Amino acid sequence: MKDSDWIILDKLYQTPNITKVANMLYISQPSLTKRIKSIEEEFNIKIVDRTSKGVVFTSEGEYLAKKAEIYINFIEEIKNDLKQYDEESKGVITVGSSYTYGKFKLADLFFEYSEKKPGVSFDVVTEQSHNLFRMLVEGDLSLGFISGNYEGPIDKILVKQDKAYIVSKDPINLDELPYLKRIDYRSNDKSKELLDNWWNERYKKSKPAGTFAGYIDFAWKLIDKGLGYTCCFLPDEFKNDYNLHLTPLLDTNGNSVIRNTWFAYSKTKKFNKIEKEFIQFIKDSIAIDQMDNIDSSQ
Repeated sequence: MKDSDWIILDKLYQTPNITKVANMLYISQPSLTKRIKSIEEEFNIKIVDRTSKGVVFTSEGEYLAKKAEIYINFIEEIKNDLKQYDEESKGVITVGSSYTYGKFKLADLFFEYSEKKPGVSFDVVTEQSHNLFRMLVEGDLSLGFISGNYEGPIDKILVKQDKAYIVSKDPINLDELPYLKRIDYRSNDKSKELLDNWWNERYKKSKPAGTFAGYIDFAWKLIDKGLGYTCCFLPDEFKNDYNLHLTPLLDTNGNSVIRNTWFAYSKTKKFNKIEKEFIQFIKDSIAIDQMDNIDSSQ
């Protein structure tokens, strides 16, 4: 039987008049009669008897008509469920991101994810990592990429590691660094802590105050003009457009100073379907194995 046959049976049982049912279903009376006869032949039963008042269902026909109602409701339920499933696979995910991760990685990540989930779009909150961490803890944000090791009621997945460098216009003598012009910029407290620890271990004194450039992009422009140097973390994707000199920062053991970037998310929030799928995507496709990373202790 076709789906249309079940509909014919259901409609005819509710309105036992072939003319009226044919009009409701936009088919001719002969076509409707032919379909009823075909059903009768398929099941080898008589479904209806014609009377002057319309059609009367036989016992077998009434049984089949009641099953038609069940079948139609079942199909409708499936369609509604699939529609809801499709709707749940679409929507907007709000994600926080540190400036550096947003600048160098986020667009590629979103593109890769959109290939898998074209119905999902993103609303990005760009902030310094300590602000993003606070928003995660306070429940103002559910998902975020934060740079630095913040501890609290969050789950986190390691997604990136960046090395620290001294950025200068020309090669630099590290012994002379405390006496050279320094350029500072806006950064999160964990990044500052890592760089300050390196400075204190090497020079045993506080770093001198320097020119404040605001954002790191402007600091690079000032360095290109020969107005000083800066210490910062640079991703592998960094494009050295000004052809600046990069001196790696090494600790007392000769290891690179490393800053971790984490995908962090609330431990307590009940995530919806698209958020859960995005978290799983990060785990499966973006996460760095902490057993093999550069230095997960930093």
